[in-house]
Amino acid sequence: MFLIFIGVLAMLPSTVKFWRQHHPTSYRLVSMGSISLIPPYFALGNGYYRFVVVWLVYTVLNLYVLYLATRQPLQARTPRRVYQWFALINKLSYGVFVVGFVLFLLSFFNVAPGLTDTESFLSLCLLILFYGLYFGLMSRDLVGLCTDKIAATLGYSGSERHLPTKTLPHDVCCICGDGLGNEDADAVREPTHKLSCQHVFHATCIRGWCVVGKKDMCPFCREKVDLETFKQNPWDKQELFYVTAIEYMRFFVSWQPLTVLFLTGIYWVLGLNRPAN
Repeated sequence: MFLIFIGVLAMLPSTVKFWRQHHPTSYRLVSMGSISLIPPYFALGNGYYRFVVVWLVYTVLNLYVLYLATRQPLQARTPRRVYQWFALINKLSYGVFVVGFVLFLLSFFNVAPGLTDTESFLSLCLLILFYGLYFGLMSRDLVGLCTDKIAATLGYSGSERHLPTKTLPHDVCCICGDGLGNEDADAVREPTHKLSCQHVFHATCIRGWCVVGKKDMCPFCREKVDLETFKQNPWDKQELFYVTAIEYMRFFVSWQPLTVLFLTGIYWVLGLNRPAN
């Protein structure tokens, strides 16, 4: 049993990577499904009703946003509103993560003896960290799904296996469908960002696509993007650290439980879970 356990864990990273690269649709469905359902299932079973209530409110709001992003015909202002929603959620979850991390450091170094060294304070730190990472992880997956659907609906970006159906005008951002403000000299221009492939987008849109959604490719031509170009200040570097922490959270709330379930199935098939006579 121990050798099977070690073998499955050793194969897990390469298997998940192969799955994500060659079957992205099924990978996304399984990943998002497990992330969305496993934590509330255990929370409900253990009586953590506060988390269940927060999860329900968050899920209902995001299902409505997902509905807006996938309906056809797409309303003119929907892309911008959808992205603004996820940008807000990302900032809030990132802020919660930072607060939890700071409190954890205070507890680790025991800055205030009698307070920071108590079990209740440490539990509060871990709870805040979990909220920041978990809901940040959910929003990151959803913003990727919504952005793909919107870009494909607008026709400026194809699906994962198809090319775009429209030529990208020089004054349009294909992520949100809004103009870049190049034609109207009197309009207040939103900051833009040009990728190495020379395609130009709103700075907030392309940052959301590449950093929040962690998609290292141009949404129009699929050319690889160097994420280092978005590190303009120390805060940006910390945000990329947050995205990395989110990926570790994915392992603990999604792939680890699924791996345990897979191992349980193997033990059952081989009869290893039956008591010896």
